[in-house]
Amino acid sequence: MTTVEEALSRPDPVVARRADRVAVHTFRPYRSWPAFIAGAVIMGVAGLAAVEVISALAGSPLSLLPVDRATGYAGSARWADPTVKIASGVLALIGLVLISLALVPGRGHWLALRTEDPAFVVGLSKGALRRALAAAACEVDGVRSAHVTLGRRRVAVRAHTELRRSDELPGLVREAVRRRLGDLAPVRELNVRASVRYAKA
Repeated sequence: MTTVEEALSRPDPVVARRADRVAVHTFRPYRSWPAFIAGAVIMGVAGLAAVEVISALAGSPLSLLPVDRATGYAGSARWADPTVKIASGVLALIGLVLISLALVPGRGHWLALRTEDPAFVVGLSKGALRRALAAAACEVDGVRSAHVTLGRRRVAVRAHTELRRSDELPGLVREAVRRRLGDLAPVRELNVRASVRYAKA
């Protein structure tokens, strides 16, 4: 039977979900390099065009851009020319790539942890998480060292032992790492895979 204290101590599911969303959004990696490159290119082209227009209005065009003043086109190019079509296609492709890079989150350096409070956000660096999970794997009897690799949704642990063979050691390492992940309580669930490198006979 649930007591009043237990009911009051349970976190509100709606608040907990909101806290998870806030934590994930806070530590969401943003791709600043594509935005910087796109902004720099656009600013350079716009600045060059502005200088060309201002110099032409002043009566002494610099002719930095290959524009034919009689036709208004770049050189003698027309929209139907294959060169113009290829250049337009390349520019459109570059634009699509930059938009895709901006929409898809990058690989962050922080892992959001569950706090069940939207006003309290906690994150753990990937390096600290690797060290914590490697330490948990090394606490298993027989494990001499461990190397942890993090993916988006998985943790791969490679343990080293002086033992010749132990069928239950991979399972023990996996459970130890899972327990440490349970203590840390990351917002996104991580699947754990463990392998053991045994001593040579």
